[in-house]
Amino acid sequence: MNKFIFRIQQFLFVLLGVFIPTSIAITNLIIGLLALCWILERNFKAKFDIIKSSNWMIAIFALICFYALGMLWGEQHLNADWQFQRLALLLIFPVLMTMNLKQETIKKAVFSFLGTAFISAFTAIAINNNIILPLSEYLSFIDPSWRNSAFITYNYHNVILALATSLSLYILIEKKSKYTYLLLLFIIVYSISIFTERGRAGQVIFNLSAVFYIIYYSRRNLLRICAFLVLLFSFQFLIYSSTNVYKDRFDALSNIIQNNGDKKGGKIKDIRYVFIKESLNRIKEKPIFGFGTGSFGTIFYEQVKSGHKFNRHTTPHNQYLYVWFELGVVGLVLLLLIFYYQLKELFRKKDGVHRVLLPLSFMLLMLVDSYFFIFILTICYMFLYTIYTRYQHE
Repeated sequence: MNKFIFRIQQFLFVLLGVFIPTSIAITNLIIGLLALCWILERNFKAKFDIIKSSNWMIAIFALICFYALGMLWGEQHLNADWQFQRLALLLIFPVLMTMNLKQETIKKAVFSFLGTAFISAFTAIAINNNIILPLSEYLSFIDPSWRNSAFITYNYHNVILALATSLSLYILIEKKSKYTYLLLLFIIVYSISIFTERGRAGQVIFNLSAVFYIIYYSRRNLLRICAFLVLLFSFQFLIYSSTNVYKDRFDALSNIIQNNGDKKGGKIKDIRYVFIKESLNRIKEKPIFGFGTGSFGTIFYEQVKSGHKFNRHTTPHNQYLYVWFELGVVGLVLLLLIFYYQLKELFRKKDGVHRVLLPLSFMLLMLVDSYFFIFILTICYMFLYTIYTRYQHE
């Protein structure tokens, strides 16, 4: 029985790499099946021993428990059920980290993820250039929303491609893969798709990874650093000059920054500016324990009059402010401890300076949205972290 479950786990983990870039629904199903296999496999003592020995996994459980305690203070908890649904997803982290995965499975999962991300990027480019129609015109099960790139929402699509770029660079440069030309092709297609879509978060992560590898591998040659940086930003200037999407988003952001949150020709402040300002004003009132679990959306809906319509499930587009607002500095510290201990764990490895780029990238992403509570990107991070901790040299 355990051998059968073991084989199923290997297959499902590889399959997860296929569907993270393409289908939220099937990814959800695969996660459920992995959790079921984890239970049926039993051997709970060994699994719990692994969990107890991991400081970052303990920090995850501590954060979940503190969210439960957060129901004891504050007067607004209407969004608590939504919050606990997101927190329950974090329990998949220990499931993935205590699975017995073969090295062959890890490598198959890497290329299933990179290959499917390539297909997603290539398809998005074809759609953007009117070579093909949006996929919803051919496949009825794909959401016809204007926000979709190819298979999933454009901002999630861009982040996944940016993380795929980082993984490709890591394997290409550090692991010296025999698939050099294929990985180079992946990176080129990823980058074109990233910079011709509306999402900005993926563009930031792409630049972070590119600048890191340029500086790290050319650090003894200033001329080479300058040459590669010029090449990188020349590519982006070319995209800026030739596509309206990148130009419009870049100009809009520049205008908001220069005008203290005011949109060009608008009568109200940019919503992200409002989120930051109003969140910080209220955090000052209750900095230690916050306003309680599930309080953010309701408080903004009832109290903030800015011209924007806040629904009760709104987040401040910043993971740190979101946790600080509801759980105070205690909750914020627990969140930071998760990533602090993950960074320590990865940095201890032989090529740890490259592996820590994953949690650092995700921490940067959390500055622009509550990505630790967004299903597909949380799953993507957990999947990639499992790979980054176990991927071995040839």
